[in-house]
Amino acid sequence: MAVKYDLMVANGSYTKDGQDKTSWLKMGVVMQTKKGGFVAKIDCIPTHCTNQNGDTVAWDGWAQMFEPRAKQEKAPETQKPADSGFDDIPF
Repeated sequence: MAVKYDLMVANGSYTKDGQDKTSWLKMGVVMQTKKGGFVAKIDCIPTHCTNQNGDTVAWDGWAQMFEPRAKQEKAPETQKPADSGFDDIPF
């Protein structure tokens, strides 16, 4: 089965570059079967969420489906630290 959608729950908001943004919690995925139907794989069920006022409230049961984002490229590898001189300590 192919993943068609990410199952997301709004979980508060934050400000980035002067714009208000919604914080999302991924609670699972929606997949399409060979026969064209849809099934949901739920990994977590939120009990509480943060509303737009910043208050913690009970989750109302609503979730949204979004097309999955492309996976981000692998982060560049960092350089190894300089020799610390501790290689001769037997552990």
